[in-house]
Amino acid sequence: MSSHSIWQDLPRNTAAVGASGRASVGASIKTILTVRYAAVLLYRISQRAGAISPLLGSMLKQVNQAATGAEVAWQAKIESGLILFHPTGVVIGEHASIGRDCSIQQGVTLGSKYPHKPHECPSVGDSVQIGAGARILGSIDLGDHSIVGANAVVTKDVPAHMIAVGVPATLRAREVDAETQ
Repeated sequence: MSSHSIWQDLPRNTAAVGASGRASVGASIKTILTVRYAAVLLYRISQRAGAISPLLGSMLKQVNQAATGAEVAWQAKIESGLILFHPTGVVIGEHASIGRDCSIQQGVTLGSKYPHKPHECPSVGDSVQIGAGARILGSIDLGDHSIVGANAVVTKDVPAHMIAVGVPATLRAREVDAETQ
């Protein structure tokens, strides 16, 4: 279980709903009431509960899925700053790991390639952007600051600062600026 606070996801999600500058109480409340933040918050709660009782963690995962449409395993390792834009249809497997400050669009799957190998899930680096409908499958790594395009099917490693697009995904160079170095 990660040692960061449940509330460390709030500033990045508040900025994503259009609040500029320092987060006000009103902007924070507006964020907490969004489905995108609810999906992440319910995951964090299920993760903590699952460490105490796996049954409770699984039940809260189901609550999250029913309430937000996101199926996020409580056992997944997800660092702070996650944004699930439109969380409907997002599936994150129990052995998946996601770094800091990642953004995931709707309908994304991070999971195993084969049902008989559920432990072979992706590892996502920091500041990765994953487009709508993408499938990231198997024991692969997405490097820091990489981008996965909409509807891409990724089954091989994506190095840092690269873009993966297409079915099957092919790699393209990404322009690197001061923000992504």
